[in-house]
Amino acid sequence: MSKTNFLNDTHLSIVGRRHGSDLVALEAAEASARWGRDEAALAGYGFGASVRMDYEADRTKHETLRVSRSQAMATKKLSLAARDEQVSRAWAWVDRVTSTLDVLGLTDDALTTQAHTAKPEDDAGLVAGIQALANILASVKARLPADAQVDQRLSEATQLAAELGSSPGYVHTSKGQAVSDTVQIDVLDGKLYIWIRELNKAGRRAIRNGHLQASSQDYVFHHLKRSGNTSPQQPVPPATATATAATSTTAPAQTAS
Repeated sequence: MSKTNFLNDTHLSIVGRRHGSDLVALEAAEASARWGRDEAALAGYGFGASVRMDYEADRTKHETLRVSRSQAMATKKLSLAARDEQVSRAWAWVDRVTSTLDVLGLTDDALTTQAHTAKPEDDAGLVAGIQALANILASVKARLPADAQVDQRLSEATQLAAELGSSPGYVHTSKGQAVSDTVQIDVLDGKLYIWIRELNKAGRRAIRNGHLQASSQDYVFHHLKRSGNTSPQQPVPPATATATAATSTTAPAQTAS
């Protein structure tokens, strides 16, 4: 299974690697405030006072590490952009493959179940999810049209899985203590992320069922990228477009490829 095990520190650190600790702390503080406000309703969905105490204990540990591990915090900030690029490309691959499989799944219930089970829930399940989806895609290749680019997706899968096996902030940290500190921070970043994700799910369910009077927009991530979202392609800045237009006036016969 590609789903995340909440108690597995390795999985939690993978989730946490993609998120800046300062933004995690901000998101966690806001989640704490709405949890305290809505606790009476959330208790019936598994998020009562005793569970909130566990959450607050993790928030305290996280804040302590943020203050006391400045070198690891700086190392992690340097690694975030590279990690985000890796993970975004992997999620884009997952989106392409699941969409392709969904087309066949319209007339194949077993395939739909297979694809749904294989699709990762968050970053921690990406490697296993990509491998499982690639196996499914290969098994139905003969049923897909040539323009579905199946061979290209399959060739990309191995490289993506290999890239995700490393984290820039973890592998390239020179001092052993900094490595240990970075891993601890990643684990708590990941744990708080999943706490908030599950709290948000519970809040939206309570709102949907009429047990909580609040906006569903209260119970979403406000500062962190939801796991599974890719980084959008940046549009061409106006200055670049202007420069391109100016260049084309000297060579009107050129056509963009």
